[in-house]
Amino acid sequence: MSSAELAALTIADLQALLRRREIAPREVLEALRARIEEVEPKIDAYLSIDFDSARNEAEHVNVDLPLGGVPIAIKDIINVAGQPCTCASKILRNYRAPYDATIIRKLRAAGAIPFGKTNMDEFAMG
Repeated sequence: MSSAELAALTIADLQALLRRREIAPREVLEALRARIEEVEPKIDAYLSIDFDSARNEAEHVNVDLPLGGVPIAIKDIINVAGQPCTCASKILRNYRAPYDATIIRKLRAAGAIPFGKTNMDEFAMG
């Protein structure tokens, strides 16, 4: 399945493929990476991406959880431990989150795999 085809799937369709073991979470991440490399230069949607950490999570995720193996992008105003959290501001360019926000803990507990931080108006003030 191409990266464009995977990108067009709903979460429910992706979960079904993962649960039937027709695709592995790592394969989903690699397809996502290819798709991002293809379109990101045109849309500038991501402020940071960490596929290394995401791949590590993908190796151990339980695909039978509600969001098991589903990669998810997070707005850059939400803390993900060890990741940049700049709120799209140059003032915070060197800040790294010391902890996971509650929503990230809940998403991970449901099997989701955070992989990147998405762009936004500075400090979400737009």
